[in-house]
Amino acid sequence: MRWFFWIFNIAVLTAVAIAVPYGIKAYTPVERNNKGVEALNNKNYDQAILLLSDALTQNPNNAVFRQNLVSAYNGKALDIEQKGSGLGWAEYYEKALELDPGNQVVLSNYVTSLNNQAVDRSNRGDFTGSQTLFERAAQHLPDIKNNSSGGNIRRNYSSLLTLWGAELMKNNKPREARTSFEQALALNNANAVACICLGDLLYEENDYAGAANHYQTALPLDSSNADYLRNRLKMIESESRIEGKLSEAPDPKGRFFVQYVDYQNGVTVPEILQMLNEAYDTIGKKLGIYPARTVNVKIYNERDFFSVSHLPRWAIGIFDGKVRLKVDDIQNAPNQVMDLLYHEYAHAVLAMNIKQRVPAWFHEGLAQMMEPQFAENPREQSTMREAIVRKRMDFKSLEDSFKDLGSKDDAETAYLLSKYFLSNLNSRYGRDKLLAWIKRLAAEENFEQAFAAVYGRDLKQTQTDWMQSLKVASAQ
Repeated sequence: MRWFFWIFNIAVLTAVAIAVPYGIKAYTPVERNNKGVEALNNKNYDQAILLLSDALTQNPNNAVFRQNLVSAYNGKALDIEQKGSGLGWAEYYEKALELDPGNQVVLSNYVTSLNNQAVDRSNRGDFTGSQTLFERAAQHLPDIKNNSSGGNIRRNYSSLLTLWGAELMKNNKPREARTSFEQALALNNANAVACICLGDLLYEENDYAGAANHYQTALPLDSSNADYLRNRLKMIESESRIEGKLSEAPDPKGRFFVQYVDYQNGVTVPEILQMLNEAYDTIGKKLGIYPARTVNVKIYNERDFFSVSHLPRWAIGIFDGKVRLKVDDIQNAPNQVMDLLYHEYAHAVLAMNIKQRVPAWFHEGLAQMMEPQFAENPREQSTMREAIVRKRMDFKSLEDSFKDLGSKDDAETAYLLSKYFLSNLNSRYGRDKLLAWIKRLAAEENFEQAFAAVYGRDLKQTQTDWMQSLKVASAQ
């Protein structure tokens, strides 16, 4: 029977020999996890990820191993981001979320990083790249329980879509702009800028109910624009009652949309469209700018004109988002009508390209210079010098709209000061300087700083020196 025991001993030894590797194998994941945690604590993230990945591969159901590897991926992502190494951190956040999709720490870090990169790209004008990152972040918003992180993404993405909508408006893409503003408001219904922009877009399209709704929404959100919003709401109330009186004339080139009350005599509507298209080409070549979108031109009878515009009786026309004219002025001599159309069109193209607030004298001076019959004459210059000598007016009083001036004489003086100051700049320094100034303003550079950068002089001092020269000339 000894052979039996010999065989039995062999079997036992064999069993032990087989069992030892299994024991080692069972211990190795724990050992690797422990070493991985040690590497993680020492911020050796690559070594930690290697060890912890191996531990989890050998024991895929171990929740502790899984969470440690998630922490290693999260730490690696944060480390890359702190070193400023592009978007390399994203893949580590995504690997962590593959292991634990609902991890709030990783989710918050990931969307915050995407948000910061998206905001940075937006500030650098890379709207497409910014939007891509915001969309990646937005995919995770339903899973985030941290209201602060989710709220920041929504607000910042909403702001980007608002900027993008404004760019689309500049490129005469109102339908796409409208979609962008609507998406912005879906993310953040307290986005006053998107409300106002969408209101303006709808107002220009004569959608008065839609515009009024957005203006009303924006009113309690934006006190700085309260006067503008109330004025628009007041105009909508008047304008919507008059709209049915107006006929429409399509522009084959799509540049203008003319609405008019039926009238006899004077310059015809087709002739008006021809003059407007000539203004489009001529002023575009002179100033290097064109309208951001179709310009709405409305021609009213006198009563309706003043009812909608709320202008003083001496006013002839206005651009307030739409060019508004009186039939009486359209029935003047063709060259006068052409001056009027060029003047108001110049306001439109400036307003659509220069979004910041600029002084009224700048707007009015340029608009006059764009008139085909623009010229300097001694009578005007004498009237202007007399007003300056008597201190009836200075540039500070010409910052705001001329419609608030007390009389027709004051308005005439204001127009002359505006006209001759810009004309003097043009004569003295050349048109290229003026164009460079406009270009900087369109790029949202500060009005006075842009002037100093182009002309190498302080604006207020330049105005003071010019007015002083007029006083000296008047005394001689």
